[in-house]
Amino acid sequence: MNQGKKVTMKDIAQELDVSIVTVSKALAGKEGVGERLREEIKEKAKELGYVFRKSTEAEQENKNIGVIIAERFVGDGSFYLTVCQKILLEMTQRGMIGILEVIREDDEKNGILPSLLSVKTVEQLIVLGEMDRKYLECLEKTEKSVILFDFENEDFDFDCVVSDNVNGGYLLTRYLFKQGYEKIGYVGNFRSTRSILDRYMGYRKYLIMKDIPYEDSYLIIDREDEGNKLVDLVLPKKLPDAFVCNCDTAAHRLINALKEKGYSVPEDVAVVGYDDFDGLAAEGNYEITTYRVNIEEMIYQCINIIEQRYQNPDYRHGTSVSYGRLIERKTGKHTQA
Repeated sequence: MNQGKKVTMKDIAQELDVSIVTVSKALAGKEGVGERLREEIKEKAKELGYVFRKSTEAEQENKNIGVIIAERFVGDGSFYLTVCQKILLEMTQRGMIGILEVIREDDEKNGILPSLLSVKTVEQLIVLGEMDRKYLECLEKTEKSVILFDFENEDFDFDCVVSDNVNGGYLLTRYLFKQGYEKIGYVGNFRSTRSILDRYMGYRKYLIMKDIPYEDSYLIIDREDEGNKLVDLVLPKKLPDAFVCNCDTAAHRLINALKEKGYSVPEDVAVVGYDDFDGLAAEGNYEITTYRVNIEEMIYQCINIIEQRYQNPDYRHGTSVSYGRLIERKTGKHTQA
């Protein structure tokens, strides 16, 4: 029994060596958990003294969550908009109300806070996608609870939910090497966002591990240093055997650029992406080898942090890393001559 300490879902998860997501589903009566495990979780919760709270009407009214996203991440086929829809749906299922606001570029630069903060019951914010540091400073001053989704910034005491970007970049590069490709390039501007940098570092890490020489000419910039504005891809005069792309959008664009120059994928050059984002299915219908981000796990982690904060406003989780997996398709396979 725990005395003097509020028992959380994390405590139950650690006792049974399961994920917080599994505990949350079991206690909420949701699908995805076997009956035997569900009962074990409920019994352990009672044993530890977990308090099953029924929200009062007033508490339900206060469960308004702000979700903000930078204007540069919004557009047709936007990965983040797809993620946002899933977040808002999960909030609804958990009895919360998600309020979305797109932050215009000028407002982000000038530190103009989102209008949704005028809603007095909004005490928690999710920042979806990387935001300018100065804007994060402005959010910090509001003293609202903030969760960074899909990026982190060590300068702030914010909880973060991220994918395993470094590991993902590493595994994609390792996959290409094991397929027989030794000259491997990278597509992405690592100065643009932290996630692109981390994926690039995973790529470089594998090259270092295998003593594979790094070629500056094999780096293709896909966007500007600041913001998310795409730039034309400039292919190197001498192509490598394969490319690791920072996202599936970059992979699609690279394949199109290679085909315009008369190259075949993967016969001449292999290409792998990142995210496994199905919003691009209509754009060429390429069967891209990619690294699937576990968005569902990230959303569960994010919402669970929010719920923990309703129980304890001082709750801090730190950085939560959700691990994805490699999805092998045609664009990364080695073809035999």
